[in-house]
Amino acid sequence: MSSILDKKENNVATITITVTAEDFSKALDAAYKKNRGKFNIDGFRKGKAPRRIIENRYGEGVFFEDALDEAFPSEYEKAIEEHNLKPVNMPAMTKLDSISKEEGATFTIEVELEPEFELGEYKGIEIYSTEYEATDKDVEDELKRVREQNARLISVEDTEAKDGDTVIIDFDGYVGDEPFEGGKGENYPLVLGSNSFIPGFEDQLVGKKAGEETDVNVTFPEEYHAAELAGKDSVFKVKIHEVKAKELPELDDDFAADVSEFDTLDEYKESLKKTIKEQKENNLKGAAINTIIEEVCKNTEIDIPKCMIDRKTEDVKAQFEQQIMQSGIDPKTYYEIMKQQNDGKNEADFDALFVEQAEHDVKQDLVLNKLMEVESFDVSDEEKEAEYENFAKAYNQKVEDFKKVLDEATENYIENFIKQRKLFDFLIENAKVKEEEKEEK
Repeated sequence: MSSILDKKENNVATITITVTAEDFSKALDAAYKKNRGKFNIDGFRKGKAPRRIIENRYGEGVFFEDALDEAFPSEYEKAIEEHNLKPVNMPAMTKLDSISKEEGATFTIEVELEPEFELGEYKGIEIYSTEYEATDKDVEDELKRVREQNARLISVEDTEAKDGDTVIIDFDGYVGDEPFEGGKGENYPLVLGSNSFIPGFEDQLVGKKAGEETDVNVTFPEEYHAAELAGKDSVFKVKIHEVKAKELPELDDDFAADVSEFDTLDEYKESLKKTIKEQKENNLKGAAINTIIEEVCKNTEIDIPKCMIDRKTEDVKAQFEQQIMQSGIDPKTYYEIMKQQNDGKNEADFDALFVEQAEHDVKQDLVLNKLMEVESFDVSDEEKEAEYENFAKAYNQKVEDFKKVLDEATENYIENFIKQRKLFDFLIENAKVKEEEKEEK
């Protein structure tokens, strides 16, 4: 096999590939074995006629096209590797220059390539600090959240319901004098202040007691998902069976021992402080990286092949519609609802948004890959081993068991994961930290 890179411009490579007579002969044998069952030759059972007999009957080139199909994938891969090309779609054969048993085959292909470009400035980009010190208030807020999580609901007698309480209710909803679908419920636990019901519904139950009955008057929002109810006035007849209040656990050493691995509240607080610091700094680093990458993308001009945008657009749309279907809504129905409620935005308008998102994502991926290539981070065996332990822990496995099932694809993924982390650290280290904007008092 030999190949010549004829030209490479506008993200398209033209390559002339020659398959040797020896390799073409092997491809012909493979094509014959795969296709001989298609031929009926007198004197032979179907599929048993020798190749020369079939060629004599149907012509010497009867298997040429199938032989090219056999030879093409491996010859194409060799050519791509030889010329260090990065194709972004399947190649197209534009010309068959020659083909024969004696000389083999020569053909020309065109393939779209990953675009070549120069990175814009990626050092000295302004970011906010990624350092954070957890405050006492941070710890207090987290303790409050954990106490809320571990609270007990206790029934309270002759007590007015307040925000945060749970009321057990029956309700019947009417528009005019007519009940409507989904407007009836029995023994429903509603947390007041959760905003899980129609606006204004929960407010009218604040101050009520167990055993009371009341009418709740509300108006459905204009953008309500059930179009037949949108904007309509309605009344719910509500009976309150029970009011339940939260009883928070005492904030002491016993509480710390119940919710953590620590024996004392002071130890637990110190652990929370460290955890909050790590989480906040990770969030700040994520925001900083987003700022840097977005800025690098703005600074970088790339002529992206249409096929890359088209393929990514399909992925973006498919992912969006999958999320819609997981909510129990057919995408076509969703687009119709949005058309009615969102200033006439139809499926075509959404498609334009998908294209915009795809263009953004493809450019960002290209920029990230280029940064990795330019900075060329190394990964040591020790770093890999440390990451194997992290992954094993995440999958609740022993590292030895994790490594036993470690295939090449996962190994490459982990190596790239480490390189990307190094890239992000590098970008932050080479950024310019700016002062936080102070709020005016």
